Amino acid sequence: MKLKKNNLYVLIAAAVLVVIIAAAFVYFRPLLKPARQQEKPGEKDTVVWLVDKDGYLVYPLDRGGIKFRRENYSETENLAISRVIYQSRNGNIYGLLAMPKNISEPLPGIVLLPGAGVSKESELGLAKKMAGLNAVVLTIDQGGVGETGGKVPTLDEDYSGFLQAREPYQHLMVYDALRGYDLLYSAPFVDPDRIIMAGESLGGRIAIIAAAIDRNIKGALAISSAGFDFKGGPDQNKNAFLKSIDADHYIGQITPRKVVMMHNAFDTKIPLNSAINTFSKAQEPKQFVLVNDTACNHGYCESMHDGLADALDYLVEIRSRTLVSIPDK
Repeated sequence: MKLKKNNLYVLIAAAVLVVIIAAAFVYFRPLLKPARQQEKPGEKDTVVWLVDKDGYLVYPLDRGGIKFRRENYSETENLAISRVIYQSRNGNIYGLLAMPKNISEPLPGIVLLPGAGVSKESELGLAKKMAGLNAVVLTIDQGGVGETGGKVPTLDEDYSGFLQAREPYQHLMVYDALRGYDLLYSAPFVDPDRIIMAGESLGGRIAIIAAAIDRNIKGALAISSAGFDFKGGPDQNKNAFLKSIDADHYIGQITPRKVVMMHNAFDTKIPLNSAINTFSKAQEPKQFVLVNDTACNHGYCESMHDGLADALDYLVEIRSRTLVSIPDK
């Protein structure tokens, strides 16, 4: 069958028009706004966090590249301390990075999370002790603390926001910790396969939750910390919220990676039996380090130093990597 000349011209023109439209779509596609990441936070089609039906907090494992800047802060004979500012979901997070001056191979990384209301400067002493054991340690100001901006809501205020589909402060602390992990992961002087979450008190609870969420994290160290031992109640919304921030709900998810909990028998803020109860919910491999120090009220104690060294060796093989073997004669 032969096409008439006019019909042939029409077909050719239509084909050219299709090609032009396709090329235009490809060229201008970045300017269009169908993509979810271009939606404003809080819009119904934006999924940046959620709590699933079992009460587990979910964040994407692919959080994208990390934007940060680093500047000199101070130094000791063996350690270099840097001030670090990195971008998280709710704004900039300010931290201090402690590391040995002489690094011959990538070192383990530790995200060290302070207790409630504790600044990065107050946590720097413990960060230095960890770095002195041959690690790279990042400690941060959580939202509303120190240089990091924002307001710390009460738990009731946080729950009220949760009911209105606003991302709770308690969840944002976990996300900020995960971005701290991303920062260490991107550092050329950190072994990406040996990065753990650690924390004191509230920071220990956040460390356990973050390590459970991202299975690339090597393990967790919780010092003077415990979960809520929440049993649930008649309000399903409240159950979901409280489970989502309860370390007891997550600690069993860390296996087969390692968990260490350290506690003082005379802790005046978190009873020993609360820490033991949380530890009982962890799966193997796990370790519990107990000290008896009447002079230490809460948090890291100097009497924990040897246990700390053993714990970090257990979690990321710090000492086993630095011991020198002397061959038999």
